[in-house]
Amino acid sequence: PHRALMPLKMATLMAEDKDVLVYMDIEAVKLLVKDARDLSHANFESAHTYIRMLLEKNVGVYACPTCLEAAGYQPEDLMEGIQLAQKDKFFSFTKGRILTLDY
Repeated sequence: PHRALMPLKMATLMAEDKDVLVYMDIEAVKLLVKDARDLSHANFESAHTYIRMLLEKNVGVYACPTCLEAAGYQPEDLMEGIQLAQKDKFFSFTKGRILTLDY
């Protein structure tokens, strides 16, 4: 839980006064589906709470489409407000730079 909640917390904090985009891949896409089990950990809000807060701040939260399919899910399984990642939108946000903050 700590490894998943830390980046969500950081994104939520940064979104207070910075432009933020959240891209979730590998196992993290399982947190973005409608029937996702919520995660909790000491000193953190729950995963569902952070995701809701990010969406309320109009932060784009994106799921890797290949990872979603590999996990056995379809785009219609995503929570309301979660989008499938698209390279053009991603690179437009980063202005073509590769920026990484990994947990």
